[in-house]
Amino acid sequence: MAIQCTLEKSRTDEKYFARARKTGKVGMKEIAEEIQKNCSATCSDVTLVLTEFMDVIRDHLLNGEEVTVEGFGSFHIRVTSDSVENPADFKKSNIKGVNLNFRQEAKRDAVTWKLTHSLTDNATIEIR
Repeated sequence: MAIQCTLEKSRTDEKYFARARKTGKVGMKEIAEEIQKNCSATCSDVTLVLTEFMDVIRDHLLNGEEVTVEGFGSFHIRVTSDSVENPADFKKSNIKGVNLNFRQEAKRDAVTWKLTHSLTDNATIEIR
C-alpha cells in the first residue's frame, strides 16, 4: 500500500510539486467492522466506544484543553481572527473561524535528535 501522489504545476511559477491524493473514504461503520475482526469486541461495542470517545474529546477541546491520544497524536483548537491595532477595539465579530489542529505523535532520538512519527514513518510514495 502506497500513498498516491500526482504532480501539479504551481500557480505562481513554472515548477511542479507533489500532491497526495485520496484513494477512497472510510467511515465509522467500516472502522468498527475492522476492529471487530481483530478483537473480541462486537461492531456495536466499538461504535459505542468511538462515539463516546468523540464526545469526550469534543468536550475537552471546547474547554480549551489539548487532547493527546498516545500512539496517535494531539488535537487542539485554533482560532483565526482579524487583527486590530488596539486591544480595546477587539470584538467577538473579529473572530473569523474556529479550527481543529492535529499534530501526529513524534519521538526524538536521544542521540541523533531525529524525529520519528508513528503514523507516517516508513510510508511509501507512488507518483502517478
